[in-house]
Amino acid sequence: MNYTLQFGPIWDNRALILDGFVTTILLSAAALVLAILIGVVVGTAATAQGRTPRLLSIAYVESMRNIPLLIHMYFWYNGLAFLKIPAFWCGVLGLSLYSGAYVAEIVRSGIGSVPRGQRQAALASGLTNAQAMLFVVYPQAIRAIIPSLASVFSQLIKDSSLASVIAVADITYQASAIEGQTFRTFEIYITVCLLYLALVTLVSQTLTILSGTRGDGLTRRVADA
Repeated sequence: MNYTLQFGPIWDNRALILDGFVTTILLSAAALVLAILIGVVVGTAATAQGRTPRLLSIAYVESMRNIPLLIHMYFWYNGLAFLKIPAFWCGVLGLSLYSGAYVAEIVRSGIGSVPRGQRQAALASGLTNAQAMLFVVYPQAIRAIIPSLASVFSQLIKDSSLASVIAVADITYQASAIEGQTFRTFEIYITVCLLYLALVTLVSQTLTILSGTRGDGLTRRVADA
């Protein structure tokens, strides 16, 4: 059986591919911002002294992580259809709530890696608890958890492809449409693979460079947590 790769039809549909690629970036970026906010709040609650915040944090993390991401998508798009939430934002909610649970665990580990004496010294110097977390604990924790966050962010970008099942016109959705029109299956999915590879590599390498902590023992311990 002979098969000749023909990328001409793919090039002819480059506008659709570009639109889908931009949608993927926007979807991932919006979900990333919300996942970070959720992760910081829930992860910080997991280190609180009070029992109630810790229990709520555990309940959120376990419930979100143990439900498949695809079910999250269907829940917001089909289960709560009466809310008439646009498909794009259903995808954002599903991705952010799911990924936020993983970010929360990373944040919890990062905060736990900071010696208790740092926070106690900050409180003794007259800072409030919130100020101690913001100016002393978080800066040290962030430096340690960036490699782990890079892994979660990369996974979030790849997971965004599931939003295509709820009619979000991302690059995977557009690829399926182009395949149906041109029947060039290998060509379109080779193109999509290369675009995902480029995007994920760019994000992960950028975060690695920003962290500036390669070889740092503390970073490796948190990354493996």
